[in-house]
Amino acid sequence: MENTTLIHDGVTIKLVERQEQLQEVIVLLNQSKELALDLEFDQNRFTYGFNLCLVQIADESGVCYIIDPFAIPDLQPLFELFANPAITKIIHHSNNDILLLSKMGCRIKSVMDTDVAAKILNYERSSLATVLKEEFNIEIDKSQQSSNWNKRPLTEAQLQYAAIDVMYLHRIKAKLLTEVEQLGRLHWLEEENQMLESLTYSEPTNPHLKLRNAYKLNYYQQYILRDLFTFREQMGKLFNKPAPYLIPNEALVELANNPNTDIHEWLNHTRGIHGGLKRSRNEKLLKDALHDAKNAAKDNNISHDYPESRWQRPLRTPETEQRKEELTKVQKQIVEKYGEYAARLIITQSVINDYCFTGELRCTKQYATAIVMSTAQELGITLPAPVQNNDPDN
Repeated sequence: MENTTLIHDGVTIKLVERQEQLQEVIVLLNQSKELALDLEFDQNRFTYGFNLCLVQIADESGVCYIIDPFAIPDLQPLFELFANPAITKIIHHSNNDILLLSKMGCRIKSVMDTDVAAKILNYERSSLATVLKEEFNIEIDKSQQSSNWNKRPLTEAQLQYAAIDVMYLHRIKAKLLTEVEQLGRLHWLEEENQMLESLTYSEPTNPHLKLRNAYKLNYYQQYILRDLFTFREQMGKLFNKPAPYLIPNEALVELANNPNTDIHEWLNHTRGIHGGLKRSRNEKLLKDALHDAKNAAKDNNISHDYPESRWQRPLRTPETEQRKEELTKVQKQIVEKYGEYAARLIITQSVINDYCFTGELRCTKQYATAIVMSTAQELGITLPAPVQNNDPDN
């Protein structure tokens, strides 16, 4: 855009797309006590991988900075700002933002997630649009929600949409925080925010086995699928396209299921195959990858047996049913006291099911553990001492 400064609802929107501009903005932002923050990213929708496309920051003075990471070679000064514990970062639904920053080497500190605050207040729907409507009667335009943030130049509509994601967060934070404090649940919010800060990005283990119907393949076919999955990832990087856009998941599993198929025929008669893969050089690459996978499977004596089912239903006994009944009573009492949606932060069905079959009460949150144990005591139900674990779902 030629005009890099806009005004929307009294907020000045400034586009930052040069390194020296960023340095000047960082100096100003470091003087703030709290900043509203949001990221626009692409996660295998338009391009390959999990990539940062835009950073929006609003300070307390009524200025919103839209930082274009495509145009700025060094984002380290920005990451140092995010890691400064003296500055509160207000984010609405921060999980993916924190994971992306972690992937990029940034450990954000002093997060205040307004989505979590809304859940603590028992919001049925806690989206930014819902909170703004219910708390301030402000309607926001979400028409750019599915926008391709990789494209440049950014349009005026995109800049305004990006700014909306942060320009109201200071007001939202102040309002929700007051309400949370009035309910005596501030320690809930503090612990939830600390847990969010500890999120760390990691690549999934055995992602090929998460594809639909991959579990139906035998060990040999799963071995082939792993190498085909790796090949598809490599081609995704080469084309800068989401890997399933090149070869659909179901087609990849089908090829692993029938690894002796004619690749030329398969490429040209399978729905959803990207045209670029049908070029002779890429067809050869696929043939070579499949050939190498089959040889490696043979050399490693990979079995053609089928894995035992991972989905065997646990055995139900009078003891497991009693445990389930007891913890379900506790859950119902918590719902009655705190509300259905706030209760989901305290106890989930997975916690109940796990306790039912293992006899272990696995908790991660101190406030939730205290509520579960005290509620059980009120009901005359004896629960074992909770087992601390690292399950983010409690």
